[in-house]
Amino acid sequence: MQDFLQRLQDSNVGYWVSTAPTLWAYPTILTLHTIGLAMVVGPNAVLDLRLLGAGSRVPIAELRPVFRIMAVGFLINASTGILLFISEATEKGVAWIFYVKLTIIAAALIVAARLRRQLFARDDATHGDAVTVGVKLLAIASLTLWLGAITAGRLMAYVK
Repeated sequence: MQDFLQRLQDSNVGYWVSTAPTLWAYPTILTLHTIGLAMVVGPNAVLDLRLLGAGSRVPIAELRPVFRIMAVGFLINASTGILLFISEATEKGVAWIFYVKLTIIAAALIVAARLRRQLFARDDATHGDAVTVGVKLLAIASLTLWLGAITAGRLMAYVK
């Protein structure tokens, strides 16, 4: 495994991301990763908070487009995350906190998919804005998981 991670990190892409003396390498990739995170977590938080009662004047049906924004943000995050991983593969590939972060993200994506299915699976699903206890629990889980993913991501810089 360590040999594979070393080859990955020593690849042209890994070398360019981590050592290129240009703004277009690591700084831009990290900035795009942050933008992608905002595009995933921001709309997700708006939806979750609405489901928990904040902004109750906004009809839930009006929040259907947040899933498209979240999908674009996730694609940005996944692609930039792969590049960032490659640039430090020998460290991140053996760090337990990295796998905690990935696990939490997977769980958060499952929760988001379940929320989408429960809220918008049928055309008439959002005519009423009554929110079930189950949906509220999913919203709480979603907020908690994304907070955990962000925390784990930040801890990656400090936990070895």
